[in-house]
Amino acid sequence: MALLGWIGMGRIGTQMALLLLRAGHQLVVYDVDARRLAPALDLGARAANSPAKVAAASEATLLSVTDTDAVDAIVFGPEGIASVAHAGQFLVDHTSIDPERTRAMSAQLKRMSGMGWVDAPVSGSPGVSLAVFMGGESADVERARPWIASYAQKITHVGPIGTGQLTKSCNQAIVCATLAAWSEVLAYARHFGLEPETLMRAVEGGGADSSVRRHFAADLLAQQLPPETMRNLSKDIETMRKMARSA
Repeated sequence: MALLGWIGMGRIGTQMALLLLRAGHQLVVYDVDARRLAPALDLGARAANSPAKVAAASEATLLSVTDTDAVDAIVFGPEGIASVAHAGQFLVDHTSIDPERTRAMSAQLKRMSGMGWVDAPVSGSPGVSLAVFMGGESADVERARPWIASYAQKITHVGPIGTGQLTKSCNQAIVCATLAAWSEVLAYARHFGLEPETLMRAVEGGGADSSVRRHFAADLLAQQLPPETMRNLSKDIETMRKMARSA
């Protein structure tokens, strides 16, 4: 069992951290909102009051935060991970962020301290259907794999640093295109007198079925995605648009 750091106790991050604890790992945890730490503390995690203190106490630090700027601040800001990092440690970033800035930040952290970096964005539900796309050095990926298996059902080493984020941007483009298609066909069905709920049930198990339909069915029928979902999908699609424009 490992002694790990965990930073970011949002909706998905909390689920992953709790599954790590239930698998027997020890965690040192941090969040900008200390109230979010309570579920992990109830399972035996220890709280830290800065990213630096998390990293100093851990063999590896795992992140699940909001965006690229948040990762940058956690790593390089005051009391950030870089201030205590050293060779032999590495960071696993589950946040969905910019691939180019991932490469730049990982290179900077390596130059400053020797600490490694694995980008490992996720898709799906922790403990149920979570896929993790891992970019980084093989040795770091394999070292992290048993920990990540505590909450992931599929782990793929997709290539060098940054390719995990590239894979996630492709994943999100497919998700968004599928949501857009469903929004259009539900409006089409509704207009011509077919109940959207009936259509949603009818395609289950057929060629048009997908995990997107299963996960978002209620939201699609309500014609409103949750604000957090809209924010995350918009952020991820903008990442892909930026990468595509640069090409």
